[in-house]
Amino acid sequence: MIPLRRLFSTIILLSIAIILPAEAHNRSQSFSSWSIDQQNLSMLFTLKEREATRFQPNDNLSNEASLISHLEKTIEVRQAGVQCSARAPLQAMTAEPGYLRIAATYSCARALQDIAPEIQIGSFFSLVSSHIHYARIGIDNRAPLEYLFTEGRQQQVIETGDSDWSTSFRQAFLQYTVLGMEHIFTGLDHIAFLLALLLMLRSLRDVIWLVSGFTLGHSITLSLAVLGWVTPETAIVEALIGFTIALVAAENIGCRTGVNRQIAYGATAILALMTMLSVSQLVPSTLPVISFVGLIIFTLSYLPANHGRSTIQIRPLLSLAFGLIHGFGFAAILQEVGLPSEQLWPALLGFNIGVELGQLLIVAAVWICYLRLKRYRDFTAVAAEVCSALLCGLGLYWFVARSYGPAIG
Repeated sequence: MIPLRRLFSTIILLSIAIILPAEAHNRSQSFSSWSIDQQNLSMLFTLKEREATRFQPNDNLSNEASLISHLEKTIEVRQAGVQCSARAPLQAMTAEPGYLRIAATYSCARALQDIAPEIQIGSFFSLVSSHIHYARIGIDNRAPLEYLFTEGRQQQVIETGDSDWSTSFRQAFLQYTVLGMEHIFTGLDHIAFLLALLLMLRSLRDVIWLVSGFTLGHSITLSLAVLGWVTPETAIVEALIGFTIALVAAENIGCRTGVNRQIAYGATAILALMTMLSVSQLVPSTLPVISFVGLIIFTLSYLPANHGRSTIQIRPLLSLAFGLIHGFGFAAILQEVGLPSEQLWPALLGFNIGVELGQLLIVAAVWICYLRLKRYRDFTAVAAEVCSALLCGLGLYWFVARSYGPAIG
């Protein structure tokens, strides 16, 4: 029997975690396309309209006007250190529903193909440090150049001269490697899943097997989705990612306290209730009924059968299976940002390697913390239970919120 006070404290922490507001994968990003013509550089800046709501409310300005004011202050074009002037005030253009589009043209003193321009885009970084801007530069009939702007990389020189294939390959590879690392570092749900997996491990060998399983799983589906061979429903994937976190964290608690079977029954009850709500259409869900049924079968088959060492041994297979789901989540950011068609493979490879590097840094940090604290057995045991409870609540929150987002949002 586990101490009642420990079980009670775990339940309280779980309840608190469930109601904590949390967001992941609602990334802040914007896009621009540029075309070069002699001394002129024309821009079309596009972003989701909800991003414009980050500005301080102003009853006298529309979202478009607020965005124009912000872009005027945060976008500059220079040539040889001299600022290129805007030929006319920035103006709003027709955009797809839910998006804003702003046009501008900058005029420089010399031909841009003779002296390369430097573009500075500082838009939104002061509001959201994790914001990402994706720029595509068109030069004559050449393949467009792709640039990524982040908080730490707001200025970039545009290579307007002729570039060989190896230069384009290297540029796409390096930029998408950085994007992959930023994605994993700002993807709270992916980090939460990794932490939940690691909390039960006790040896470096277990860690290596687990990371290998997760890497193989998400690499497969990331490639399939980006190449267009599989087209997953993003809303379903996001909800299932929340479920993977909740289930792994709940299993951690069950294995440590010996109540895996009870947790399985509780999880099944929650899933059954969600299924009934979906069938009755009282609260429409993004998940189809068959998905809820599948989750119920998996939960009842998996959780009661595992305990102690058997859980650790099966974790690599679980990380492989759940990695398939997370791979579709990784693909969503690439599909939204876009991949350069001329450098598809180096960009895809770079993004995947960036994700792996970021993942390894997170795993290494967690492992170092464990090595430093493992001699305090009582503390590490309680800390693992508390962290598992918090992660379970966080995953459950994401699962429910994403399953019913349109209905309850």
